[in-house]
Amino acid sequence: MALQIGRAFQDGIDELLSERGAVFAGVFIVYGLLSSVVWASLSQAFTELFLGQLPSDAQVNQAAMAGGTPLALDLPLAVAAVGALVLFVVSEALNIVAIRAFASDDREPIPDNVGRRLGKTVVVAIAAGILTTIAVGIGLVLLIIPGLVFALLFFFVRQEIALNDSGIIESISNSVGIVTDNLLATFVLAVVLAVLGFVLGGAFSLLPISLPPMVLTTVSTVLSSVVTVFSIAVTTVAYLQVAESGYTQQTESIGEL
Repeated sequence: MALQIGRAFQDGIDELLSERGAVFAGVFIVYGLLSSVVWASLSQAFTELFLGQLPSDAQVNQAAMAGGTPLALDLPLAVAAVGALVLFVVSEALNIVAIRAFASDDREPIPDNVGRRLGKTVVVAIAAGILTTIAVGIGLVLLIIPGLVFALLFFFVRQEIALNDSGIIESISNSVGIVTDNLLATFVLAVVLAVLGFVLGGAFSLLPISLPPMVLTTVSTVLSSVVTVFSIAVTTVAYLQVAESGYTQQTESIGEL
């Protein structure tokens, strides 16, 4: 089946407004706020470490750099770094679980099988994410356009890993094949989701609204988290449209184990 953009967004909206969508929105909001605190604390710890290496007179001139970080806590650098690493792994696990939940026919908010082989799947997803990020980064350095092309071709890598238990190379190859067969529709889908994420997540903090930085950061994080859940739902629905038969066969084989 060809990728149907309108149906993907409509089904994504339905999923977001469902009980399952509400559950994942809540989970991702909590994760987003916690992540903001940890990363702000890590940034502040690095800044303080940097300032501590400066001469005393320079520290006075640069003192403003050490403050004003919204949501930051006074954490040791090592603690903040470990927290950021743990949250990175948790983020990948949450994405995998959300994809499996939105792909499931089970109407329970959290289906029973979403945690299958989760540890191994997360490791594969992280490795694939690192590899694709390097490829996109190199592409961006090479006149930007190749990086954007790579990012588009890797659009369904995480869905391949989460739903079909694909390996690193296999998931990348399958994603490239799916996107190539549905190039224009995937491009439009990716652009709309990116614009939506920017408008509701990033641009809000740029509005001329007289609110404390902590409030602006919190609101932006909440909106970004909801958009993230919506994007996962839409991308997963779109993936199922073009790879439904393969996922159905995989699900049946797993059920026989």
